[in-house]
Amino acid sequence: MQIRTLIEALMSFDALKARQWVADAMRAPISWPEVARPTGMDAEQLAVAAGVIELLAGRSGQRSPSWTAEVPESPKRIYLVRAAESMPRLRQLCEEEGPEPLRRRQIMAPPEFLSVV
Repeated sequence: MQIRTLIEALMSFDALKARQWVADAMRAPISWPEVARPTGMDAEQLAVAAGVIELLAGRSGQRSPSWTAEVPESPKRIYLVRAAESMPRLRQLCEEEGPEPLRRRQIMAPPEFLSVV
């Protein structure tokens, strides 16, 4: 499974593809500490990758790969849910209660983002 596929889905607001990727990762399962740092990504994509990997690793009870700690915040604020850009309450929820690994990198998403039941 390529993390690039997940990041591309998230940044293009393809929620179905992103959720399917996460569901497949849960079944696989992925050893998150061993996920290699993606190459060929810009600063925004890399910030999303680091934040999402930390989020998913934490939810699975694993530690994150060491490289994620070295990735700075995105140079600009990114909303991973398109509606958050135009809906003030959703935007506020994302900014105040979104997953911490994302928020500290200026990546905004709702609290239960990418949770698969």
